[in-house]
Amino acid sequence: MFTTTPPELTEEIRVSVPAIDFNIQRGLTKHLYATGRIQTQLVQSNIGLGLRWATQLTDRLFVAPGFEVTGWFGALQIKDIFNSQAYGAQSFPSLSFGYRFTRDVQFTLRSEAIVDLYYRSQVGNLAVVYDRRRVNGVAFTFMLEQPFYNKQHVSVGFRAAYSNFNWQLWSLFDTFDRNLFYPQLIFGFIL
Repeated sequence: MFTTTPPELTEEIRVSVPAIDFNIQRGLTKHLYATGRIQTQLVQSNIGLGLRWATQLTDRLFVAPGFEVTGWFGALQIKDIFNSQAYGAQSFPSLSFGYRFTRDVQFTLRSEAIVDLYYRSQVGNLAVVYDRRRVNGVAFTFMLEQPFYNKQHVSVGFRAAYSNFNWQLWSLFDTFDRNLFYPQLIFGFIL
């Protein structure tokens, strides 16, 4: 997964921020699934757990409402000059629609709300805490899954988040209160 930094945060420098993203899904019943996710970069990580209920509407169309809670944390120390750390929690209620083109090729459209539950950052002895629940933004994901090699499949997609805060960019400390566009390119192997 690659996230591009908005120019409002980094001005003329645009950086793609890669993250390793592990997802797991386990069936609990015929329709109910437990989900887990770990995303990590050099200075921050995000761990999530959730539930998803999936059902088939027609022979090609599927729907899956879900709910995920994540906890993220990060630490950045630059010599003895700059020492900061932050952590927080977010929830993601979602609704996904899947369409099966052929037996092996599928398309998924997912919409999700981004809800902040808790945020704490600290630089030196100065700390900032937000502990009220609020909708931070929305995101839409477009994913295509297809066979790759042998029994492995590959997924390629795009996630467009429009939110006030993105956990991956906590260390940039924005000085304004407005939503920004966070594009993400997603490439994954389904094992």
